[in-house]
Amino acid sequence: MHAKVMGDIGWQTIRLSPGSNLYLRRLGPVSVAKLQRPRAINLPLLNALRKQYHILTLYLEPGLKTIYPPHLGWSVEPFAHSCTSLVDLSLSSSQLLASFNQNTRRNLKKSDITIRSIPLSALSASDIETFFALQTSWSHLKHLASYPLPFMRAVLSRHRKDGYLHLAYLGSTPIALLLVLVHDRVATYYVAFGSTLGYHHSAPTLLTWTAMLTAKNQGCDIFDFGGIYDARYPRMYKKWRGFTQFKAGFRPTVVSYPPTYLKLFW
Repeated sequence: MHAKVMGDIGWQTIRLSPGSNLYLRRLGPVSVAKLQRPRAINLPLLNALRKQYHILTLYLEPGLKTIYPPHLGWSVEPFAHSCTSLVDLSLSSSQLLASFNQNTRRNLKKSDITIRSIPLSALSASDIETFFALQTSWSHLKHLASYPLPFMRAVLSRHRKDGYLHLAYLGSTPIALLLVLVHDRVATYYVAFGSTLGYHHSAPTLLTWTAMLTAKNQGCDIFDFGGIYDARYPRMYKKWRGFTQFKAGFRPTVVSYPPTYLKLFW
């Protein structure tokens, strides 16, 4: 499904082996590429593709069990989502709740908002409009660039059968949202946007708890917080400290991926 999303925004997908795709973006006569979470690295094949597609830069984002060839010889390059955190959904709801820190549990008790949990297949035009309105207002509030709108439209469209949008309301006013995508019994916290009212009423906390319960009821084993601050790259992830602290309140297990590698071919 991710390959289809990438295709919608102009990236070509080249399947190298089961579970390993090379994503290629053409820039006139040359290309840039990235290889995400491959099971193994086939250097002769990558070199052949480099020549065929005139690849100038190639990013390699290893998985936890990626098999490296000896003497890879690529430079380490910080890249997004190098660290994540996971919650075990096999615990009972009461066990999960008890595992959260005190502030997180307190925010759940004081919340006076309502939540709508909508399968992406059931989103209305109004729901989609609300999504992008909250995304835009959040970007202005935080002075941060979010995902480009064409990319998010592709995500909502391509993941219609395997995702949920959780919307928080104060009365009839939407004040925050959380988008969760599901794959192979793992529910991933994909994007979250909120307003000043949303943060004041602890909407992100209730949205996350609701998303966990929904994923658990749908048979998921793991809730993946997507991406968090990585102390290995403090400059790159400086602006991630706030939401990383928020996610830490759910007491997840932190998982760090191996460093991203970069190969320049000029």
